[in-house]
Amino acid sequence: MSYTRKGIFACTPATARGQSVQLGLDPKGENFLYTNGKTVIIRSISNPAVATEYSGHVAQTTVARYAPSGYYIASGDIHGNVRVWDTTQAEQILKNEVKVIAGRINDIAWDSESKRIIAVGSGKDRYGHAFSFDTGSSVGEISGHSKVINSVDIRQHRPFRAATASDDFTVVFYHGAPYKFAKSLKDHTGFVQGVKFSPDGEKLVSVGSDKKVFLYEGKTGEKLANLSELVGDDSHKGGIYAVSWSPDSKKFLTSSADKSAKIWDVETQKIVRTFEFPDSIENQQVGNIWLGEYLVSLSLSGDLNYLDEKSSSPVKVIRGHQKAITALTRIADKTLYTGSYDEHAWTEDEANAITITGQGHTNQVIQFASNGNNVYSVGMDDTIRKVEVESKVYSTTVVPTGSLPKGIAVSKEDFIFVATVKDLQVFKDGKQITSLALSFTSGAIAVNQDGTEVAVGGEDIKVHLYQFGEEKLVEQKQLSSNRSAITALAYSPDGTLLASGDSSGKIYVYNTKTGEVKISNWGSHTARIYSIAWSPDGLHVVSGSLDTNIYVWSVEKPTKNIAIKGAHQVAVTSVIFLDDVTISSVGQDASLKFWTITHH
Repeated sequence: MSYTRKGIFACTPATARGQSVQLGLDPKGENFLYTNGKTVIIRSISNPAVATEYSGHVAQTTVARYAPSGYYIASGDIHGNVRVWDTTQAEQILKNEVKVIAGRINDIAWDSESKRIIAVGSGKDRYGHAFSFDTGSSVGEISGHSKVINSVDIRQHRPFRAATASDDFTVVFYHGAPYKFAKSLKDHTGFVQGVKFSPDGEKLVSVGSDKKVFLYEGKTGEKLANLSELVGDDSHKGGIYAVSWSPDSKKFLTSSADKSAKIWDVETQKIVRTFEFPDSIENQQVGNIWLGEYLVSLSLSGDLNYLDEKSSSPVKVIRGHQKAITALTRIADKTLYTGSYDEHAWTEDEANAITITGQGHTNQVIQFASNGNNVYSVGMDDTIRKVEVESKVYSTTVVPTGSLPKGIAVSKEDFIFVATVKDLQVFKDGKQITSLALSFTSGAIAVNQDGTEVAVGGEDIKVHLYQFGEEKLVEQKQLSSNRSAITALAYSPDGTLLASGDSSGKIYVYNTKTGEVKISNWGSHTARIYSIAWSPDGLHVVSGSLDTNIYVWSVEKPTKNIAIKGAHQVAVTSVIFLDDVTISSVGQDASLKFWTITHH
């Protein structure tokens, strides 16, 4: 048995209020770069369904930049490390790792020869460093700032120049290489968030939290204009977090906390297009790129807004999760549902989420349940919610559970079973039918397809089987072969087998009629099992774990398995079969992935 990765619906960029996000560009004009968690995402700008990731950092990543040659990417993290790695090979071989500063890397710039790098951020003894990409040796000194540096850029023509933007309200201009302090530009009256040289090297633009835009001469750093003053009332009404030049160096794009993005014409010194976003904090614009014909502005919500010079509203918005995905299910029409602190719906061939609208959970989604037609969820806000699948809207009926739910399951007859820390509850049409107090703390729940038997796994290291009929719950038997707390349960499609996963990474398969153990040697996981699912034909089981791995197990050949190591960063939180050979998984890395299994 073997596997191939079929695709990834990538997370969106991580954002933080009041902080600019640096997006990287591919010199060939095909991909853009961003970071989320410990991952760097490389994503096609023309087809966002095509994405790959780099997961070599052990700390949270902050920025990634392509070398002009296109052969390498340099990426930084919150611990001040910059990793330089190969983009031409699937193995993404590490070329070098340099400890640059004693804090977060905020931005990285390469010179036009793809030899030297300047990395900047928040340090103790220094706020930036210029070094050779392959040896790490110093190629100058980044000095002249008294506070954190937010942005850096290097002029891509000789004579080499560099510029940095800082919280100390200044832009520092450097001559190089080696890079040395030339002058301090003290025009801003607030944090300077971004600096960019035009592609032709003739101009330098700076933007800041003071809502100002300054234009400088690219070789000398001489001030040419305060553009924000020249355009008057047309200028941004909030802090400006990002700036990107058009490929022809005639215009640039700015993105602002005032929920707008603007295109500025350098020659006429006017704003030629304003893009307005709805008035919500989530629509503050915190990053942007201009890559060939594509203009993209990033919302605080993580939405990637594709802009067109001819239209004042986005022509396309790419959505996804920013935070760990904790729940996954699918319905009959092949729509996938993912839950985090928000919920999204996806079609299986479109890497763009539809956000479920209406009043959703006010805290993290714990688990989904679907019988193929309806979708239900429980959350840490101690409620059950239903998604109206036709309209992708939450039902207005919110059912309280009374205590923290640990899991949810639904029968084909639409009976909803919820295990809480106190009891087992049954609902139908938004009303509670019955409940049963539990003498143990539950950790997982499953129901057979016809809804006659419910399994609840507990911290008491047992699986409790309950018969459900005539709106009553009666405990039938206890299964006690697992060796630690039960954390995941799943019935086979015909209901004759029950797979039980525990906190030590072991899975037991029980015969539900006799209670006997059918399979006891599935023990390859090394940590808590979060999710178990059966293939539609009942011949395979897939499991996802805190150990970052996915295993596919054969019921007919219990000693055989497929190991998908490091499937998701930090943890795999949920797995499902889409058909007998296709698996979908979600994890702490906020991405949705697809895998094809080959049974030899």
